[in-house]
Amino acid sequence: MRKSIVLLIVISLIFPIVLPAQQAQIRQLDLQDVIKLAQENSLDALLAKHRFRSSYWAFRSYQANYLPSVSLQTDVVDLSRAIVKNVVLENGEWVTKYAPSNRLNSTVSLEASQNIPITGGRIYVSSQLGRLDLLNNDPITLMSTPVSIGLVQPLFAFNKFKWQKKIEPRKYDEAKKTYLSNMEDVNLKAVRYFYDLALAQMNVKTSKFNVANNDTLYQIAKGRFELGMIDQGDLMQMELNLLTSQDNLTKGVLDLEVKKSNLRTFLGFIDKINIELVTTLDVPKLVVDVDKALALARENNPSMLSMERSILEAQQNLAQVQSNSRFQANLMAQYGLTQRGTDLTTAYQKPLESQQLNIGVTIPILDWGMRKGQVRMAKSSLDVTQVNVEQQKIDFEQQVFLDIMQFNMQDEQLLLAAKTDTISRTRYDITKQKFMLGSLDVLKLNDALSQKDRAITNYMSALRTYWNYFYNVRKTTLFDFEKNVPLEQSYDDLIK
Repeated sequence: MRKSIVLLIVISLIFPIVLPAQQAQIRQLDLQDVIKLAQENSLDALLAKHRFRSSYWAFRSYQANYLPSVSLQTDVVDLSRAIVKNVVLENGEWVTKYAPSNRLNSTVSLEASQNIPITGGRIYVSSQLGRLDLLNNDPITLMSTPVSIGLVQPLFAFNKFKWQKKIEPRKYDEAKKTYLSNMEDVNLKAVRYFYDLALAQMNVKTSKFNVANNDTLYQIAKGRFELGMIDQGDLMQMELNLLTSQDNLTKGVLDLEVKKSNLRTFLGFIDKINIELVTTLDVPKLVVDVDKALALARENNPSMLSMERSILEAQQNLAQVQSNSRFQANLMAQYGLTQRGTDLTTAYQKPLESQQLNIGVTIPILDWGMRKGQVRMAKSSLDVTQVNVEQQKIDFEQQVFLDIMQFNMQDEQLLLAAKTDTISRTRYDITKQKFMLGSLDVLKLNDALSQKDRAITNYMSALRTYWNYFYNVRKTTLFDFEKNVPLEQSYDDLIK
C-alpha cells in the first residue's frame, strides 16, 4: 500500500512538469522557412505537382502517336448455329435456299502499325491465322496470311498530326511554366499566412506592453486624483485606457491562436506545434528594369503562351471545318500472301498473292449552306480570338508595367514606414514622461499611443506589401531578379 501511494505521488509530481513541457514545444520560423515548408508540404504545392503530372502524361501520349505500335487481336470462340439464306447452283441455275448453318470460327492476328505525320495516313504490317469448323463432319479449314502490308491514306483531308505537332509541344511548355507560376502562388500564399500570424503576434506583444503601461499610468493617475491634481474625468479616461488594452489583449490572443492554426494547416503540420515567427527587417535591395521584365513576361508567362495556343487552336478548327466542307476521299491498299489448308503445314505451304485496293469518294452536293455556314463561323471565331488575344496582351503588359513600378517604390515605402515607426515610438516615450511629470493631459497621451500602435501595424503591412510584390514579379516573369537567374525546376523529379 505504501509503495502504491508513493508511486501515485511521484506520478502526480512528474506529469504536471512533463505535460507543459510537451505543450511548450516551440518552432521558430522566418519567412524563408515558411516558404520552403510550403513548397514541400502544402496542399497547393501537391496539387500543382499532380496537375503537371497530368500534363506530362498527356504529352507522352501525343509523342506515342509518332511511334510504332504492336497489337494482338484474337477471336477465341465465334460460334454460330442458325438458319441462313444461301445461293447455290443447281442444274445450271442459281437457286436461293434456306439451310442450317453450324460453324465455329477462331482467328488470331498480330499487327504492327505506324502513323505517317506528313500525310496523316497509316501503314501497317500484319499476320493472321484463322480456323473454320462447319461442325458437320467436314474437315477443318485453316486460312493463313503470313504477311500483309497495307496503307490507309485519307486524300485531301484534315491532317490532325500536322496541328498536333504545332500545339502539343506548346501545351507541354505551357504546363512547365504553369507549374512554376503555381509554385510562386504558393510563395504568395505563404507570405500571406506568415504576415497574418506575424501581425497577430505583434498585436499581442503590443497589447501586453499597453496593458502593463496603462496599468502603471492608471496607478499614477489615482494618486494624482487623491491629491487633487487631476479631475475624475481624466482618471476615468485612464481606467478606460486600461480596460480597452485588456480587451484588446484578450481578442489578440484568440486571433493569434486562429492565425497559428491557419499556418499549421497550410504547412501540413500534423502535431500541434507552437509556432513562433521571426520577422526580419532586411529585404533585397532591388530595382527591376521595366523593359527587361516585360520581355521576360512575354517569353515566360504561361498566360502569354495560353493566348498564342488559343490562336493556334482556332486556326486548327478552321482548317478542320474547311477540310470537312470539301469532298472526302480515302485510299486503302493492301498486298500480302495467303493460303488455306487442313493443317498448319498446308496452310503455310506455297502461299498465294493477295491484293486489295479501295478508293472511296464522298462529294457534297446539297446541304442547304450548312458547310458554308460552319466555315464562316470558324473564321469568325478565329477573328474574335485574335482580337481578344491582342486586347489581353495589351492589358497584361500594362499590368506588368504597373506591378514593376509599384515594386520599385517599395524600398521608399519601407523607409518611410520605418521612420514613422521610430518617430512615433520616440514621441510616445516623450509624451509619457511629460504626462508622468504632470505637464501633459490625457488626450495627448492617448493620441501618441494610438499613433505608435498604428505606426507599428503600418510597418508590418509595408513588409507584407514588399514581399507580395517581390513574389508577384517572380510569378509574372518566372525570373529571380535577386539572383539574376530564371526560375528552374527538375521536372523529372516531379514525375517520379
